[in-house]
Amino acid sequence: MKNTVGVVTSTYPNYGQKEALEGISGAGFKYVELATCPGFFEHIHPKPEDMKPGDEKKVLEVCKKYGLSLQCVAAHTRMMKEDTVKNYKAVIDFTSRANVSYITTDAGEVKDSDDEKKFYSDIAELADYAKDKDVTICLEMHGNWLNTAQKGVEVIKKIDHPNVKLNYDTSNVIFYGGVRPEEDIEAALPYMGYLHLKDHGSGKKEDWNFPALGEGVVDFEKIFDSVKGYSGPISVEIEFDGKEHSLEEINEAVKKSYDFLKEYNYV
Repeated sequence: MKNTVGVVTSTYPNYGQKEALEGISGAGFKYVELATCPGFFEHIHPKPEDMKPGDEKKVLEVCKKYGLSLQCVAAHTRMMKEDTVKNYKAVIDFTSRANVSYITTDAGEVKDSDDEKKFYSDIAELADYAKDKDVTICLEMHGNWLNTAQKGVEVIKKIDHPNVKLNYDTSNVIFYGGVRPEEDIEAALPYMGYLHLKDHGSGKKEDWNFPALGEGVVDFEKIFDSVKGYSGPISVEIEFDGKEHSLEEINEAVKKSYDFLKEYNYV
């Protein structure tokens, strides 16, 4: 396959960078999306806001130690904050210095017209900054505002910037939007810069149930048929049922997902 396929380290929320990289590499993957989510977990050390030029080399060396290439930075929990632009520019700086082209992010909690005004103002400034650094920001279907392809396309069209695209998440659209990804993804395809492959255990809205790929209800054969013209990067994400799981359980789910993708020649 032409796509590079890795795992986002948010799959290991209660474990450190070392455990996440070991598990992802041990399953057979060659690429990783490192997650930095202040207030929840941190898999980039030091976090981008605290980095000095040259610190990115240490991060890349650790990835290389485990046979992994860093293909994306998952930088969540920063949008819709008072210091969004300042902190996000630090993320973009790190991403650029690491020679990585993609950042994925949630849009933040956008609840009313004032929130929308701030979001569009912040993302416009960040988009121009990202363009200068040769980085693309990919907005994920996450939360109750940006929750389906239809809404995502509306947002991308309004931003109207080549360095802001969608990170389509095949399960978040079920959880947050109550739609089926097999049909929903079609509208997103022309605007996608990144893709998260995530399964869902029940297909019910607001059911936090994200098992290993192939163990849920998402019809990935249809998804793979839809994205056959998509040549961008991909990450697997597994979030289980929201409870803490052992490292062994997570590693097993990552390996099952690798084996599932191997059947379709994605890895």
